[in-house]
Formats: sequence, structure tokens, C-alpha cells
Amino acid sequence: MKRKIIKQGHNTLTMTLPRDWVSKLNLNAGDEIDVFERDNSLVVNGHQNSKEKHAELDISDFTVPLLWRYFQSMYRAGCDEIKVTFDPKRKKYEDAFHYYTTQFEYQKLGEKVPPKPAIAMIQEFIDRFVGMEVIESGEGYCIIREMGEISKKEFDNSLRRIFLVLLQLFDRVIEAIDRNEIKDSSLCKEIHTIDLNVDKFVDYCARILNKVVDSVPECKKPLVFSTLFLLELLGDEFKYIGKHLVFSEKPVKDVLGHARLVKNHFEMYYQLFYKYDRETAIKFGKNDALLYATHFKVKNKVHGETRSILKHFMMISKFVFALGELRIQMEF
Repeated sequence: MKRKIIKQGHNTLTMTLPRDWVSKLNLNAGDEIDVFERDNSLVVNGHQNSKEKHAELDISDFTVPLLWRYFQSMYRAGCDEIKVTFDPKRKKYEDAFHYYTTQFEYQKLGEKVPPKPAIAMIQEFIDRFVGMEVIESGEGYCIIREMGEISKKEFDNSLRRIFLVLLQLFDRVIEAIDRNEIKDSSLCKEIHTIDLNVDKFVDYCARILNKVVDSVPECKKPLVFSTLFLLELLGDEFKYIGKHLVFSEKPVKDVLGHARLVKNHFEMYYQLFYKYDRETAIKFGKNDALLYATHFKVKNKVHGETRSILKHFMMISKFVFALGELRIQMEF
């Protein structure tokens, strides 16, 4: 966008601020903004004033996956208060929190969680989202609100936590493969529970990015959003590995060496993300090529669930490669 310079008084030049930008930050006359020079550019940085965002959600005819998608979208978008309405005549709702560990192949691993009243289902579901609490409930509705303030520091801490949880998943899965923990349904649910923390902090980071304008530079936000979603997809791969471990009839140690190589590759990316340098980037690129070559060597020797596990480690490698590309782009 372009702005005309306006002369005011004897020696003062001014320009107007874009209306959409002012509205987005809820700025008013008298508010202070930061202005600083960057080469030939003048950067205007305003801190967002408090402006609450409300939403309503009618879940009467929702499936559980649709409930997750709608509420997650509202949460990530930064809604401060959400009014959820439901059919008061319907006495039992399917358990939402445990839905993905009681459906599909998971049905073979344990008993289905019994249905529960709407408010009980919603309360357990809301506990998964950082900072949100049910503050009011009545016939056919409840109000969910964010309690507390979010900040750039919380974004930094939560992003770091995502990396640490993913490393925990690597360690637990590699340990299970090494110890030959197969046919154990509790392992599958343990891995799923750990991965829920990845999802939780990804959602929280996305929420902060949308609510706190200066959480990261605006030009970097698309790259950071993409990074978060790839980290979430990477975490999901461990759940699939867990299921193959449970259904395997034979030991899967043939993939152990490759699993450790993939973990090492992720650790290299983790180092690159927080301390970028050219030498690490070169080493990362060479290591990626090595992983692909190793994958195909192992692939020709394994079958059944072992081969499926190898396939998911290959997917993790692909996600890490894409994450590396995003990190390099952040430098420019």
C-alpha cells in the first residue's frame, strides 16, 4: 500500500495509518507505537490492545470429529469466549476426549468409553485446550472462556515443549522396539497420550500467533504456522507406529538402527531451528540423503508390521526434510 506524506506546520511531515491495521490492533488516538529504521525502510510496530473475540457453537447434530475441528479452529483463531449450545433433551453424548482411542483399529485394543451427559463430555474435552475453562452452564448451553493472559514468552516456551515431547516420543518408541514390546495395547494408548501434548501445544502456539501480533515477525508467521502443522503431523506418525507394534506377531528389531538414525536427523533439525548456521544445514542435507539410502536397504529385508513401521519412519524423515526447508527460508 502507498501513503502520501502530508506537511504539518513548519517542519513536520506526517502520514496516515492504514485503517485495517489500526482496527486489527484496536488502536486509538493517544496510544503509543514503536517506529524504527531498517535500512531504507521505516517499520511501524503497534502492540495489540485488548479486544475480545466471541463465538457461538451449536453442537446438536455434530459428530465428534466435527466438534474437534470447529472448536479447535475457534481456539486457534483466538476466541476469548465461546458459547456452546446443545440439545437439552439428549441425555447422552459420545465421549469426545477418548474418541480416537476407542474407534477404528483401537476398538480391538480395549473397551469403548460409555457415553456421558453433554456438560461432562464438554468439560473433559475442554481440559485438552490450554487456558480454557467452563465458567457458566445451564439448560442446553455452557460458556467457555480463556482464563489468564497469553504472551510471546508463552509461545517460546510452548514451542520448545513441542520439540521436547517429540523427542520423548522418539525415545519411547525406540525403547519399545528394542525391548520387543509387541501385543501390548497399553503401549499404544501411552503413545497416543504423549502425542496429545504435541497437539495441545501446537494449538496453543497457533492461538498465540493469532492473538499476539508481535509473537513473531509478521512476514515469518506463515512459515511458523506451517512448521507447527508439520510438527503435529510428525507426532501422529508415532501413533501409527504404536498400533503396528501392538498388532505385530514377530519382533521388529530390524528397524531399530534406522529408527535411531531418524531420531538423530530430527535432533539435527532441532539444533538447526534454534541455532541456524550454514555448516549444520549442509550436514543436515547430507544426512537426509543417507537416510533415504538406508531406508531402501532395510525395506528389502523386512515384511509385515516391521515394513509398515519402517514406512512411518520414512514419513517422519520426509516431514523433517520439509521442516528443514521452512527453517532455511526463515533466514531470508
